[in-house]
Amino acid sequence: MKKIASFYTLFWIIYFPTCIAFNEVGNMKWVDEIMTVILIAYTFVANNRSINRAPWREFKTYLVILAFFVVYGLFFGENVEKAVLRDMVQWIRPFSVIYCTWILNPRFTERQKNLMLASMIVTLFAWFWYHPEVKLGSGAEFVVLGQLAICTGMTWYLWKPETQKNAYIALALVLSGMLAPKFKFMGEVVCFFGMVFFLRQKLKFKSPKTIISLVLMMSVVLYVTWEKFDAYYISGIDSEELARPMTYRIAFTELLWDYFPFGPGMGTWGCAAAADYYSPLLYKYHMNTVWGCAPELPMFVADAFYPTLCQLGVVGIFFFCVFWKRRLVAMNEIVDLRYYRVAWITFFCLVIEQTADTSFLSGKGMGFCMLLALCLNANKNMEEGTMTNA
Repeated sequence: MKKIASFYTLFWIIYFPTCIAFNEVGNMKWVDEIMTVILIAYTFVANNRSINRAPWREFKTYLVILAFFVVYGLFFGENVEKAVLRDMVQWIRPFSVIYCTWILNPRFTERQKNLMLASMIVTLFAWFWYHPEVKLGSGAEFVVLGQLAICTGMTWYLWKPETQKNAYIALALVLSGMLAPKFKFMGEVVCFFGMVFFLRQKLKFKSPKTIISLVLMMSVVLYVTWEKFDAYYISGIDSEELARPMTYRIAFTELLWDYFPFGPGMGTWGCAAAADYYSPLLYKYHMNTVWGCAPELPMFVADAFYPTLCQLGVVGIFFFCVFWKRRLVAMNEIVDLRYYRVAWITFFCLVIEQTADTSFLSGKGMGFCMLLALCLNANKNMEEGTMTNA
């Protein structure tokens, strides 16, 4: 147990500065891939009675499903082999981080938790130091700031004593992301605030009160993000000039049915591989004429996560939904309210974030995955009397 906690403490400390805050600096773009491989390898060799063996079968099933789609893409896909393998690297990351963290079940000492928290706070302030142009009202937008800020706030809330003071400190850490916010981050702040300060008991989805509360929270989220939400998904959905609405519309109204049931293959739509190895589908569906999607500068080819699901067809979407259905059931069974709240905040952040981002498939999304997996072990650790709460 001590070895796993020590390994994961080091993993955590390295992750946030290299994979989120300063991933674009120097030669750190492959750090997240290397860390994912190390985490998977360590999980397979770890043999400790403290690990959680329950997710093993599902993890192996996931690897088999992924292998099927890789083979399908290599033999029947619409893009080159390198694109399939590039996309495989991205698809293996988020699910493996969740499963591996869940299996390893690291249980940290107070010293380790304080060390990890300190490293996150230092990283957050170092990011501001590195970006002196960021100031209140500057109009700057940085997606990594919001991800770093809300992960730091959730971690503080999870690992510090459950007091009103610590809840406000966690909120302050989250709100630091408002100095250069993306619109979707404002919605994530609403979810954090609502879950931490207003949720007094577990959600009962058959209760009218719960339904009304969730509708109210999502209404506030839509209100604070309406400008961009309307531009891309309401007024702009029929636009032939905006990359993101076209990516969504073509994916779910054409591509999904043109390549029924397994999709056009990995590395073909809405992902980094489709941009790096310019996908033939971008020509077929005339995305090459859209600004930001041309072969010369395909910076908006991978601009939202959900359309990428269509490259795996209805079968891939089915498995994706099954995965999250199982996680939602497990999340709603968490007894400790702090872990329960953080699990749901993490889920809502992922739902919101991926409407206009593909960080779930990149290193930047690993922080959310790690936090979610820690929460999934809350009941097991409580039953064994080893909960890592302060």
